[in-house]
Amino acid sequence: MSLKAQVQAQVQARISETSGLTSGVTNHPLSFFFDVGDCTKVWSDRRTFSSGFDEVDFSTIGIGVVKLLCIKNLSATNQIAMSAGWTGSQFSVFRQDVTSWNFSPMVNLGSLTLRGYPIREGGAFMLSCPNSDGFATTSGGSILRIGGTAGQTYEIYVMGT
Repeated sequence: MSLKAQVQAQVQARISETSGLTSGVTNHPLSFFFDVGDCTKVWSDRRTFSSGFDEVDFSTIGIGVVKLLCIKNLSATNQIAMSAGWTGSQFSVFRQDVTSWNFSPMVNLGSLTLRGYPIREGGAFMLSCPNSDGFATTSGGSILRIGGTAGQTYEIYVMGT
């Protein structure tokens, strides 16, 4: 069995300027799409944090290689964070700078360096590996940890093999 999908992202930015009696409009469109092929599994879920984090175990949903990962923060008031790995036994674990590695941060927010990726209110994160080897969950671990506030919801979409 083969599963095919097309992923699209589109931004339509428009600047309106007025100077005296003259007005102008400048469009700044950005649009791209790509096919995600060679996949045999797709999984999605709407999840709610019961505590400060949620863990998705790719091995329990039957995905050994991730080719598409999309996380959408459904909160209008709180951030969430997708974490980065540190032990090799998990796909990723959220760590603050004071308790983590000594090399380059994944995200540097000035006074706070995180080993994770923040997803702002209403924002999204997408990782796509079309027609490539993707990211094996067996080499770094199969657990993806996402941090958030209790009661907050997010959506996750995963394609792979």
